[in-house]
Amino acid sequence: MNHKDITSAYNTVCQLLEKRQLKETFDRIETLAQALLIWQLQEKLNEQKETYRWMLKYSVDGVNDPEQKKIYTSLLANCYRIVEEVKEDLLSINSHNFVYSQKRYLPHIQHVNINDLASELENATANAGLPGLLEQSLKTKGKQKEFAIQHEELTNQLFQQCWLTAKYTESELNLFKTVMLNEQISVVDKCMAVSALTLSLMRYFDEERLLLLIEQCTNEREEVSQRALVGLLPVLAKYDSRLILFPAIRNRLVVLIDNSSVLQHLKRIILQYARTNETEKISRKLKEEILPEMMKVAPQIREKIDIDSLIKNEDPDEKNPEWQEMLENSGIADKLKEFSELQMDGADVYMSTFAMLKNFPFFYEVCNWFRPFDHSESHILELFEGDGNPFLSAMMTNGYMCNSDRYSFCLSLMQMPETQRSVMSNAFTSEAEQLKEIQKEDAIINTTKKAEFESNAYIQDLYRFFNLFQYKDDFENPFSFSLKLHNTWFFALIGFEPEDVRQIAEYYFAKDFFSQALELFEKIETNADQCADLLQKIGYCYQQLNDIENALHNYLEAEIISPNNKWTIRRIAYCYRLLADYPNALEYYLKSEQFYPENINIQIQIGNCYLNNKQYDKALSYYFKIEYATTDNVKVWRAIAWTSFLGDKLQQAEKFYGKIIELKPEWTDYLNAGHVAWAVGNRKQAVEHYKQAITTNELGAFIKSFTEDSKYLEQKGIDSTDIAIMLDYLRYFVEEK
Repeated sequence: MNHKDITSAYNTVCQLLEKRQLKETFDRIETLAQALLIWQLQEKLNEQKETYRWMLKYSVDGVNDPEQKKIYTSLLANCYRIVEEVKEDLLSINSHNFVYSQKRYLPHIQHVNINDLASELENATANAGLPGLLEQSLKTKGKQKEFAIQHEELTNQLFQQCWLTAKYTESELNLFKTVMLNEQISVVDKCMAVSALTLSLMRYFDEERLLLLIEQCTNEREEVSQRALVGLLPVLAKYDSRLILFPAIRNRLVVLIDNSSVLQHLKRIILQYARTNETEKISRKLKEEILPEMMKVAPQIREKIDIDSLIKNEDPDEKNPEWQEMLENSGIADKLKEFSELQMDGADVYMSTFAMLKNFPFFYEVCNWFRPFDHSESHILELFEGDGNPFLSAMMTNGYMCNSDRYSFCLSLMQMPETQRSVMSNAFTSEAEQLKEIQKEDAIINTTKKAEFESNAYIQDLYRFFNLFQYKDDFENPFSFSLKLHNTWFFALIGFEPEDVRQIAEYYFAKDFFSQALELFEKIETNADQCADLLQKIGYCYQQLNDIENALHNYLEAEIISPNNKWTIRRIAYCYRLLADYPNALEYYLKSEQFYPENINIQIQIGNCYLNNKQYDKALSYYFKIEYATTDNVKVWRAIAWTSFLGDKLQQAEKFYGKIIELKPEWTDYLNAGHVAWAVGNRKQAVEHYKQAITTNELGAFIKSFTEDSKYLEQKGIDSTDIAIMLDYLRYFVEEK
């Protein structure tokens, strides 16, 4: 069996368990387990099968067993445990996937005994701070890098051990707990352990490890707790259907969400995950709109700088106001403002910028994608030695760049000659001080910003790994759950207040995630004052999802609560029109006209409704009103010409089709002009128009439209036999041509 076959079989078993089809579940697991020849697994399975047989017998015999539900739940949970173990063992043997290749290689990189790894990490953390305490004569520069490399090797082993080990033994459990509890071990190592645990859980469900992750959600260190919360949500989403079977997990989650601070963090992180769905759109906007426009205007700005700022301006420090005017006229100023607002909102505006900077050898290692930014990291240590680079140091602590992008930026600088880096450092000394002051003010004003920045940066780190890592296709992408978190068992367990649910729904709505917004809006109970607004938004969601009947239903409900709302009335008219209910559409467009008497579009729709209601004179009165208000409007001429034809004003129809053909005709204009000419008895002119229509379009489309229009020709007294003859004549014309 290959990776695909094993995964498919595993998914089938999970689906059977969701449907509570235990008999078939046992059969499928047994078929999978036979390939392993592991007697312990077979024994576990036989034990569950035997228990289930006895439970079935007691149930059929009518024995009242108060423990039956508990036993049944335990059977389901144990089946999940067994199939996870079978899947992992089969993949470890047969899969060529990157993850399992790394797993098979794991024993060869364990340079330190797992039982000694925690103490070695403690020593490494102590050594990392040692060079700064030593005299310069001890050549601490080289020693510091040596200590950094040694520490990173140990951290990498910790990461690999926590990530690739499927079911933690007592050694792995002790290692993880010791690392997290030991205050002498660096926070970088703690963060790496949490990331590895999360990555492991995304591959292999294990109750005990999930409890470890939940425990870290309340870690005293903000960097650790936010990382754990960010990792927890997609794990819970992936295993949503089975979590109810594990009471220990449920109980621990109940305790977790009893913490009001954690609850607010979770709400924010749900929104941050949803925001990742905009990343590609933002990147595309940068590439296709902002950057090209800046490239266009750059030569103009350079020209102004060369001439105006050096010759005309008396004050050499005064910026030329024409530059700002030029930016505003080009539209770039608005785009840059939008870009800045997106950044302040926490949107991922740097993805496209740094995507091309993930090819450094540093990113060949999986663990480095999850590494918190650290000045003492061996690859970038040189940038921060001695007095370092004050601007760079300040820049690397800003909350708008994720850890991965900070490393990319520094690694790029490492490619520059040291003299150029020194010049850059000196040039930005004053900016560095300003940046530090701004960061201090932010820290004072909003103490919750740190948690927000930590979670957002880590989500962006994850996004980069799962979308840019060279073996990304060998990992299940947790962002596939980013818009499903509100539908999980855990979300319901949280029991958010209605205003919290409304805030999440409003965010989805504002970002055009209409399906998700609708699901939450329909769960919200509101008072009468809010109800009309909610119904409007529910209707709009349905409208955007092309469910026009439900959209109309909610708009009508909103109108009952809040009559004479001009926005609602216009939406109702629109829905009736889409449903081809023209009498009702006309009623609401006429209401809408009272609010927007000069709106051309509404007048067009009123005319169209009259036309579809066969009230041709009223339709014409509106079309002529529009024609008077506009100049050479060919679209209005078409409406007038066709309505005149249907309303037996044939001379008027002929006049307007003549104007259209002189100005800007389409093939359908020739077709309709032909109908009019034939209706007034000018068959020869009709043939010429028809020929012209065929010449500018294909015969098939012409025949289809002509056939659909034949009922109108018959209404004008043209015999059906003549119509058939005309079509055959035109077919011969095409062949001869």
